[in-house]
Amino acid sequence: TNNFLFNFNVKQENNENVNYATPSRRMLSGAIDCTIVLFLRAGFLQILNNTYTIIFFNNFIDEFEKNFGTRTPKGTVEHVEFIMNHPIFIYALIIIFITIFIGTIYHAYFNSSHWQATIGKRVAGIVVVNNNSEKISFATGIYHYFLTLMPIIFIIFIFIYAQKNKLDIYQVFSKNYSFAIVGLLLLVASHANSFSKKRINLFDYLMKIEFHLGRTENKLPWTKIGNKNS
Repeated sequence: TNNFLFNFNVKQENNENVNYATPSRRMLSGAIDCTIVLFLRAGFLQILNNTYTIIFFNNFIDEFEKNFGTRTPKGTVEHVEFIMNHPIFIYALIIIFITIFIGTIYHAYFNSSHWQATIGKRVAGIVVVNNNSEKISFATGIYHYFLTLMPIIFIIFIFIYAQKNKLDIYQVFSKNYSFAIVGLLLLVASHANSFSKKRINLFDYLMKIEFHLGRTENKLPWTKIGNKNS
């Protein structure tokens, strides 16, 4: 029996008859994938919290109190230097890296798998292909994922900059035209799919990736039954 998620017969068509995924479908798939990755990251952090994190944190607080007579770090030079030279700083960087890595592997693996789609794209009926309508490589999936993170990284940077300099968002852009230009370029780059025949943005174009409507016949992402489709 056909299952909407795991088994969907797709016809092979030439490129002239390809239907490209609309921005709304990509937003739907993105929302589903974000939710899945959020749960994966939360589970990972919870496991760490129940094992190593509490031990590292308690040791850090005890040493901090012994040096400064308080258990609450502040933004003073001494406090910052102590934190940056303490093992907990490296531990925190490793945790951040692994947390980002979870999303990277999720997107790169599924998009380059025999599904040619993440779970969200599978549900939304989208397959990821290159310019030749072939399965993308794992490396391409990684590069594409990091490119799509650029707008998010920029937004986080702007909020940190605004907080550090006690500015509101309008002041950040009005006093730093370079930020405004970069923000505008990233906005255009990430929303160019609204004006593209293939419904792709600049990041997709750079990685030569397209998003077609359809699903592969493969029931599982690691097993191959037939080729893609559109």
